[in-house]
Parts: sequence; structure tokens; C-alpha cells
Amino acid sequence: MSDAAAIGRQLLAARERQELSIAEVAASLRVDLAVIEALEAGRFFALGAPVFARGYLRHYAELLGEPLEEVTGRYQTLLESAASPDITAVPNLAPAGRPPARWPVVVVACTLVLLVLIWWAMGVKAA
Repeated sequence: MSDAAAIGRQLLAARERQELSIAEVAASLRVDLAVIEALEAGRFFALGAPVFARGYLRHYAELLGEPLEEVTGRYQTLLESAASPDITAVPNLAPAGRPPARWPVVVVACTLVLLVLIWWAMGVKAA
């Protein structure tokens, strides 16, 4: 079972122990029923940004008397494990030494400009 599902099951079990309905909890927390259902299902991504999910979890855990540090700590661990890797730590894989020579590009560009000028000059004389 994933950490998200485990957090949701913990909240569901605590609510059922206190014999509270989802509607009662939603009314007490002043949130939509869908928020409580998402929390109990471990679908934290459906609640928006992680800061919102963390706030809902904290308030729900407080209401149910669950240990805040445990619930929010497990959620934080879940977030950290799902975080993207730090790509700034990837080493530069460019070859060491001198930068590539740019003179071939300059020669080709100058040649093209020269050819265009010759073509234009020949077209002007013919007219």
C-alpha cells in the first residue's frame, strides 16, 4: 500500500471510530465533501497545490485527534519522494578544452554574402 493510501486509511479509520459521517466532517471543517473523500482516498493531487493538501490534512487530523506530526510528516515524506531530481547537480558533459572553431561558419557566411552581392550587381547591369 502506498503512503498516500495509508494516510487516507488512517484518517478514514479515525473518522469511523468516532462515528462521524463525511458530511459532518465536511461541515465541521467547512469544506466540500469531495475534499474529505479525496483525503481519505489518498488522492492529494486532486486538492491542488501541496500547500492546500497539507492544510486540509492538518485540519482533518486535528479534528479527529490524530497526531499531527505523524500525519504531516508522512505527507512530507511522500512529497519528497515524489519530487523531481535536482538537475543542477548533473555534471557538465561538454568536452573539455578549447571551444569549437567558428571560422568555418564565418567563411561560409562571407561567401554567401559575396555571392548575393555579385548576383545583385549582375542583375542591375542587365536592366
